[in-house]
Amino acid sequence: MIRLLIGLIAAALLISGASFYFLQIEVNELVVGLCIRVGALLAVMCLAFPQLMVLKNKLPAILVIGSMTCLIIIAARPNLGRVVITLTTVAFTLGGILKWLSKINKPPPKRPSGPG
Repeated sequence: MIRLLIGLIAAALLISGASFYFLQIEVNELVVGLCIRVGALLAVMCLAFPQLMVLKNKLPAILVIGSMTCLIIIAARPNLGRVVITLTTVAFTLGGILKWLSKINKPPPKRPSGPG
């Protein structure tokens, strides 16, 4: 159901972007580029949906959702690419460091006392 919805949104964006471009309808150039870029990205996500679900099971959900959000932001506004990639890298690095530190600070498990 989600794959079909993503495919329909992608098709709608690609068709509207192409119609704006070829029919020369008076809209901002940003709208045409945005429709085509985000539509193409969503079309690729629709085609790769089964692999993304396998990836979601192997990686934390926040990582997959964050990566997809970053890709959509970069597709919509390419000038923000460096900022988004830098902030995402810093956030994931800090998250990994904090997770590693939480593993270090856990006390060792107590051994059960046996008979005698």
